[in-house]
Amino acid sequence: MDDLEKILPNEILDLAARTEGGKELVIPFAETLQAIELANKYLIAVLGVEALRILDTGLDVETYSGYEFNFDGDWPNFVRLNNDASLEFVNENPFGKGYGYILTATSEAEFKALPKQI
Repeated sequence: MDDLEKILPNEILDLAARTEGGKELVIPFAETLQAIELANKYLIAVLGVEALRILDTGLDVETYSGYEFNFDGDWPNFVRLNNDASLEFVNENPFGKGYGYILTATSEAEFKALPKQI
């Protein structure tokens, strides 16, 4: 369980589907907006969003975000930039019933634990 999932209330978790293997949440539209707001509150950066159609046979990617911001050492600003972009993307791609969103997110602690890139 990642830090974003830890802060999500059961009301969101109960409505979310899971990817094969159960590693990622596929969250409905309205709850995705709530999840991003909670991420703001807990300073978790949403680095990207995938919009998916939920099929009986699995998931089909409809679209995904393409924003990217470099971390300059100011975590609250990094969170704000990413989460503003994620909200904009979700609001511009409001899929309804039978669809959901995967939020790729990281807390500051998770981000610092990533292997350093050369």
